[in-house]
Amino acid sequence: MEGQTLIPEEPPVPPIDEEIKADVVVIGGGPNGLINAAYLARSGLKVVILERRQELGGGLATEEILFPGIYANTHATYHMMVDYMPVLDDFDLRRHALMFIKPNAQTGIVFEDGSSMLLCTKIQDCIDQIDKFSSKDAKAFNTMIRDFRTVVDEILAPATYYPPMPPIEFVVALNKTLTGRKLNDITEKSPLEIIDETFTNDKVKALFLYLSCMWGLAPDITGMGFMVPLLVYRNLNKYLCVGGSHKLSSSLAKELVLNGGLILENAEATKIIMENGKAVGVETHDGIRVMAKVVVSSLDPHSTFLKLVGEDKLTPELAKYVNGWEWDKWSLFTLHLAINEQPKYIAKDRNINDAFMNIIGIESMDDVLKLTKRAMEGGTLPVPAGHCTTETRYDTTLSRQNKVHSAFFQMLASYDAPNGWEESKKEAEKAALETWKKYTQNITDETIVMMGSESPLDIERRIPCMVRGSIKHGDYSSLQMGYFRPNDLCSNSKTPFEGLYLCGASMNPGGLIIGGPGYIAANIIAEDMGVKKWWKTPESIKTFIQEYIE
Repeated sequence: MEGQTLIPEEPPVPPIDEEIKADVVVIGGGPNGLINAAYLARSGLKVVILERRQELGGGLATEEILFPGIYANTHATYHMMVDYMPVLDDFDLRRHALMFIKPNAQTGIVFEDGSSMLLCTKIQDCIDQIDKFSSKDAKAFNTMIRDFRTVVDEILAPATYYPPMPPIEFVVALNKTLTGRKLNDITEKSPLEIIDETFTNDKVKALFLYLSCMWGLAPDITGMGFMVPLLVYRNLNKYLCVGGSHKLSSSLAKELVLNGGLILENAEATKIIMENGKAVGVETHDGIRVMAKVVVSSLDPHSTFLKLVGEDKLTPELAKYVNGWEWDKWSLFTLHLAINEQPKYIAKDRNINDAFMNIIGIESMDDVLKLTKRAMEGGTLPVPAGHCTTETRYDTTLSRQNKVHSAFFQMLASYDAPNGWEESKKEAEKAALETWKKYTQNITDETIVMMGSESPLDIERRIPCMVRGSIKHGDYSSLQMGYFRPNDLCSNSKTPFEGLYLCGASMNPGGLIIGGPGYIAANIIAEDMGVKKWWKTPESIKTFIQEYIE
C-alpha cells in the first residue's frame, strides 16, 4: 500500500530435532570429555558431546584476551605429560598438524642480587647450575632426580592411565620392588620435609619447594609426597603446544567428527534424565534431549550430582561425600602483557632469558611458605611472586602483530579477595607489574602495549565447573586422590547409578591436562558396553600391570 513500508516475512526457522538418539552422551567438551568421546566414537559408537561454551577445550583455551592478533593460553600452557599420553599416538594427532616444543631451558629462578638457577632437560646442566650455590646440593640433586625419573617412568606415569587400587592394596603392591618401596617412603612425607631433607642451600630449597607446591600442594601436607617426584621431574620436561593449547582440543574434535561423533556447542546440560535409577539421557537449556545408553560427565561432583542428577536422588552416603567435596586450596591470578620486547631478566646469566618458565619474587624457602599461607588464608591479595612465561619466545604463531609478544606472570591467589575481585584487580595488577619490572631490565611503561589480568573469579565465570577458580576441579589431598577421587563410591569412573560415568579432573588421577580421567573412563565404558577396543595398551602400562597389579 502506498505510504506504508512492507516488512518482508522472516524466513522460516528450520525445525529443531528435540530428541537425539545416541549410544553415549558426554557432558563437557574439555580435554577429558574429548578424549573419552574420541575413543568411543572410533569404536563404532554414536557419541554426542554437549559443551556449554561456544567453543570446545575447557582449559585448552587460546584466546585474544588483550590485543587483536595477540593470543595467550588462558589456562593450560605447560603440558607436562606429553611423553606419556596414549591419546597422542593412538590417534596419531600429528596428522592434524599438532606439534609440541620442549625447550632445553625449562625452569629458571631469578634473585634480586642477579644470581639465578636454570633447570634444563639435561641433568648435567641442572647439576652445573645448582653447583653455583652448593656442591653438596648439586650431588643431592643428581641422586634425587634420577630416583624421581625412575619412580615416574615405572609407576606414576603408567598409573596415570590405569584405574586406581584401594590404598592399602596399592601400598602392598608397591612393596614388591625397590622403586615402589622408595615411593611408599616418600608418600608419607610432606613436600617441605622432602625438600628440606634433600638440600642445604636456602635458594635451592626455595626453587624446588615452589615447583612442588605451585599446582596446589600445601608445603606441610602429608600423605601426598608421591606428587613431588612427578611435579619436580615433569617441570624439567614441560612442552608448549605450537599454535596454542587449543590446537590439542581442536585435533581431538576432528577425530570425534571423523568417526561420526556429534558436537553441540552452546548446549548447557541442565538435567541428567533418570529412569528407575538409571541414567538414560541429558536435557539441555534449550530443551533438546539426548537419549543414550551411557551418560558421561566431565564436570565436578557438585555439578554432576547436585545440579544435574538432583540431591534428592542421592543416597545419604553419596550426598555426604559430594557435599563434603573440597575445592582447590588456592587458585591463580594472572597478569597478561602484550609487549614489544621479549622480557630480559636482571640475572647475570643471560641464558635465563631462554627459560620456558622463570620464577621471580622468591628469595628463600620462607618466601614460598608465606605466599602459600597467604593464598590459603583468603580475603587477601596474592603475594606478588610466582612464575612468568613469554609464550611467543618459542611459539611465534601466537602473535600476528610484528614484534609484539605475549607474556604472563602468574601468582597463587585466593578466591576471596578483599572487597571482591572486581574491586581488587587493579591493585593486584599494580603489585604484580612492580615486581615484574623489578626483576627485568626492559619491562617499562614504554614497552608495554597492553595489559590485562585474570582473577580466580574470571576463571570461574569462564568455566563454571572450576568452582572458586579450582583449576583441578578439587583439592589434592590424601582423602581426594587415587581411589578416593572423588570418593570410593565413584572410583574407577563408575557411579552408583547404572549408565552414569565420570571422566573429568575430579576423577583419578586429577587435572592439569594429563588425559588420564578421559582415557581410563573410555577403557571402562568400552568394557562395560562390550565394545571391542581398537587401541592397544602401551608397553609402559603393561609392564606396570605385570610388576604391581597381577
